[in-house]
Amino acid sequence: MDEQVEGLLAGCPPAVRELALAAGALIEEVVPDAVVEVDASARLIAYTFVPGTYRGVVAAVSLHGAYVSIMFARGVELLAHDAEGLLEGTGKVARHVKVRRVEDVARPGVRRLIAASAALTPRSG
Repeated sequence: MDEQVEGLLAGCPPAVRELALAAGALIEEVVPDAVVEVDASARLIAYTFVPGTYRGVVAAVSLHGAYVSIMFARGVELLAHDAEGLLEGTGKVARHVKVRRVEDVARPGVRRLIAASAALTPRSG
């Protein structure tokens, strides 16, 4: 595991750590060429095609007190791919999927959203 990810997760409750690892593993499985970046101040693990910018972020795992969110910077564009109604949020661009149990990560809709996000995300700056 990446040292920065390990450092960020070290201060999390065990359940949140487990959820973050499960969500991250799925993102890495679906998008194996994404680069992992940690934003410790935002408590965020980003999976990106363009390191150093938010432009290339496919998905990110955001850490909360009792759950994690899989965030999609281009979430509004993913609404057409969200047959299960998993996306939450009211922002103009971003959406997220709350993950409260490891089983939530295994939902087919989560995998589809990650794949669709990867297809929509620019691979260069």
